[in-house]
Amino acid sequence: MIKNLIALPYEAARRPLDVVGKLAHKLPENSVARVGVDRTLGTADKLAGAVLHNDKIARRGTDRLERSSRLAAASELEQRAAARRKQAEKTAAKGQQKADAQRDAAGDRVTSGLAEADEVEARGKQQAEAEAFEAAEAKKAEADRQAEERIRKAEQDKERVKSSAQAKRQAAQRRASAEIDDALETKAEAAEERAAAERLEELAEAKKAERKQG
Repeated sequence: MIKNLIALPYEAARRPLDVVGKLAHKLPENSVARVGVDRTLGTADKLAGAVLHNDKIARRGTDRLERSSRLAAASELEQRAAARRKQAEKTAAKGQQKADAQRDAAGDRVTSGLAEADEVEARGKQQAEAEAFEAAEAKKAEADRQAEERIRKAEQDKERVKSSAQAKRQAAQRRASAEIDDALETKAEAAEERAAAERLEELAEAKKAERKQG
């Protein structure tokens, strides 16, 4: 009874702050103004309860401070989740752009490599055929054995040029395949980053639901 009588002047002095607190509760839970008012009232109640030896007032202050802390923590978690999600979206966009650029570049290199291989093969064939023709014309007066030997040599040269062109084409295809694999890996990493952001956001929602239930 005496504790209640002692607490009456404090409750009367606190009434204007209580009105402010009720107005602040109309604001969003994570607003700076509402969190600030809750902390002020909670600190005042906790201190007054300790001074007046009034457990009810002290407990009211402690409850308000704990609720304010949970709101602040949830707000910070939501902000971190939003920032992480935004960063993940940027990373995903950059990853997609990089993957597309690498894929296009790989395709261009494949086309360029194939064209170069075909050109080398064509030049080799032309050169080999020219050499074969010139050799045949130059040695027309010589024995048939020598002419046939030159022709066989020219055919062997043509086969070597063809093998070289085919090796270059295969090398270009392998390089392109490796770069496409790198692009797919970059895209997968971006997807993992986006999934991490979504998990953080789910955690924030769970915290928020836990707070409302409490």
